[in-house]
Formats: sequence, structure tokens, C-alpha cells
Amino acid sequence: MKIGNIIFENELVNHTQVDYINYIKEPLSYTKNDNRFPTLYVGWLFMKKCNQNNSLFNDIDILNNEINPNKLYWEYSFDENKSSHVKGVENFVNLVPQYYYSNYEYEVLDPVFYQIKTIDDFVKNLPLKIDGMYNYNNEMIYLLVDDKIFGIDLKMYEFLKIKPDDITSILLNKVETTNTYLDYDISIYQKFYKIFPNFSQLKRYIISMLIK
Repeated sequence: MKIGNIIFENELVNHTQVDYINYIKEPLSYTKNDNRFPTLYVGWLFMKKCNQNNSLFNDIDILNNEINPNKLYWEYSFDENKSSHVKGVENFVNLVPQYYYSNYEYEVLDPVFYQIKTIDDFVKNLPLKIDGMYNYNNEMIYLLVDDKIFGIDLKMYEFLKIKPDDITSILLNKVETTNTYLDYDISIYQKFYKIFPNFSQLKRYIISMLIK
């Protein structure tokens, strides 16, 4: 699973490569690269050399490392600025999940806001088609619908006398078995946490990692 690119010419100093980044050691233009992924150019002069005929970089402030929010960034090479290089590459790698999954809209299916008082009310507020379902420890359920994720706080529903088991049962009948993940022992979460330990919103996006 790749969710980001780092394009560089010289060594990435004090950096251990991670599996979810494409490391590209070639003078490629961003437009020729797979720009579905957040991308970091390492080296100010290298970035300029890669894009001599690309107006994308014409007005970039050297003090601003963000070129296109959640999409395109740059950092100094080690020779250009040692401390900024090491910290900047590390920060990008840690923030890539946040950049990449910013494309997904997130909404809480709040029973108070939607005036859900019964299980029938809950059903009426569900999307017609659900692509996938992830149940985290029988505390939260996350539903994937196209590029939108719905969060269902089971403890809140239980407080309002709507049984979590009834909610889960209804959803199991609406979602294909192959796209249903009941993570009662949080083993799925632990698997992704090892990959993205710094991603604070990991739980809500696991369903999109599992399916897309």
C-alpha cells in the first residue's frame, strides 16, 4: 500500500525508508509522476531543475515548504540545510496519512443531531449503499460510502437504549461479507498502528485502507 512519494537526487540522511512511500530517485516532473499521492521534493535546486518548464513552481516562496496543501511539498537537501532536511523529511513521512486521507469526508451519524430514537430511525438514516464496514472493539463502527466515512458511536447509542448488537446485525445484512471487518480483538487496528503510529485519526480511516 503506497500513499505518498518522495522524489530526491541525493541521499536522504538519517531516514529509514518506510513501505508506504514511493522513493523515486529520478529527475521527474511532478506532472509526469503519479500525482494521486502527496509528494515531497527533496532539494530546492533539485526541485527547480526538475521543473524548469513547469509553471507550477514559478511563484514558490523559498520560506514556504508547502506548494499545494495536502498534495505537494518540498524540503532542502542535506547539503543545503542539514537540520531542516532531517526534520522536514521525517515530518512529511509522519503526516502523509493525514495528507492522503484528507480526500475523504468524515461525518458522525449522531443520534441526537439526527433525532434517532429507535432502531427504525437508525435504519432510515443509513446510506442506501454501503461499501464497507469496520467495527472497532464494539465501540465505534465506521462505514465507507464512496469517498465518505460515517462514524457510529455505539456507546452513545447504547446510552439512548438502542442496542449495539442490533445496529451491528442490521449493518451485517447491508454490507457484503467480504467488506465487513469485526475487529473485536483490535488485531486489525494493531496491524495498521504498527505502520502508522503517528496517525491520530487512524481508526476512522482503516476501512478505506482495507477496501481501497
